[in-house]
Amino acid sequence: MKIGVSKMYEDILRTIGANYKVVNPYNEKVDCDIIIISKGYREKVKKLNPNAKIIEIKSSTFKDLISSLEELKKLKIGDNRKINSFINYIKKREQIIKNKLKYKNVKVNPIGSMIKKVVIDLGLEIDNEGILLAPDYLGGEIKTHRYDLSTLERIEDRYIQIINIINSKYFH
Repeated sequence: MKIGVSKMYEDILRTIGANYKVVNPYNEKVDCDIIIISKGYREKVKKLNPNAKIIEIKSSTFKDLISSLEELKKLKIGDNRKINSFINYIKKREQIIKNKLKYKNVKVNPIGSMIKKVVIDLGLEIDNEGILLAPDYLGGEIKTHRYDLSTLERIEDRYIQIINIINSKYFH
């Protein structure tokens, strides 16, 4: 079984001990039985690779990443011990990051589904009059797709940026 993964998620497959090759299934046909890609690109990749099984990785939140890892485990992609160890590590990092939020009784106005998912996970109240939280691709200050970071680091970075905005606007 040949597994192809887009560059963005190579770090995950390396961490869990899977055998894979990095491919660009968004723009070309690839010789793989399974293709692991970003959520939201299934139809585009399926058109180019109609015979491959497509697995979309969700990675907006810590819970998304854990869910994606559980799915890989079910499909027998990677080493179960490494997957379980990585999941435990993610849960520890999640608690450390979430503990940085100094005040939860603040209203926020998240723009975009990714930011909204993080805000909901942080347990913050959503209100149109709240602190504006918008991603860079919609003109905001939150960088959501830092390709210089690993998948887990990107998730952590999003949370930290949101927490820092809230902490700085609420505690000055």
